[in-house]
Amino acid sequence: MKLDLTVINTSSNIQLLSLFGNIEAGYITPLGNEFLKLCEGPAVKLILDVQGAEGITGSGISELIKARNDIIGRGGKVVLIGVNSRVERMIDVSGLHNYLPIVSSLPDAIRLLDDTFSVFPLTIQAK
Repeated sequence: MKLDLTVINTSSNIQLLSLFGNIEAGYITPLGNEFLKLCEGPAVKLILDVQGAEGITGSGISELIKARNDIIGRGGKVVLIGVNSRVERMIDVSGLHNYLPIVSSLPDAIRLLDDTFSVFPLTIQAK
């Protein structure tokens, strides 16, 4: 499994963690270590992108739930994006959708996590 962490907004501490490959036993340790690092500083607002995930097992689901609980317990938030059909099946079977909000795009995830956005963002139209 490959992980890619990107800071989206420093002041709001919104970070994007993209997962690639299989989220399964044997590959969980690097993911768990990354989640631990994210919990060390100020409360993180994490966008977890699983579009590049080839699949996820029960141990992967367990790690996601644990990370979600740790992040929320420290005042953070977590949202899931990029859910493909393979991952969606495991999310449905495991009930993970009860633990993590799932949105369809990065802008939607940012709006959901960033407290500075108003409920009705301004739309600027070209003249």
